[in-house]
Amino acid sequence: MVDLTWTNTWLGILAVISLIQFLVICVAGFMGYRMYQKAMMTLENVERVHIAPLRARVDGMLDQVQAVTDRVRHAQDSVSDALRHVTGTGNAVAGAVRSKTWPIIGIIQGLKSVASTVMGNGREEHREEHPDRSYRAM
Repeated sequence: MVDLTWTNTWLGILAVISLIQFLVICVAGFMGYRMYQKAMMTLENVERVHIAPLRARVDGMLDQVQAVTDRVRHAQDSVSDALRHVTGTGNAVAGAVRSKTWPIIGIIQGLKSVASTVMGNGREEHREEHPDRSYRAM
């Protein structure tokens, strides 16, 4: 029969190496888990100490901005309503004034036309200009 001592020795060495590899992988996994825990604790600490107060301040500022925005919107609506009311009243007054004064304005415009015609005596319309005359009375 064939002697299997060297084969058994090599199989024993491979088993020990496999066991060492398994233990190294277990230790690496455990260390990775510990590092994960530390990282999470650090992140929670940063969030609790730095981010939470900052977020509270920002939320407070946003609430104040919202309140100011609501007040400005209300004021804008009030001013718009007042301007619409004033515009409607102004249009009504202008229409009333226009309906009462149009005869007077017509008479004034007619008098202006008559005055300009009488003052000009119609000379501007009948004057002939010769293009070859370039001199005028001095």
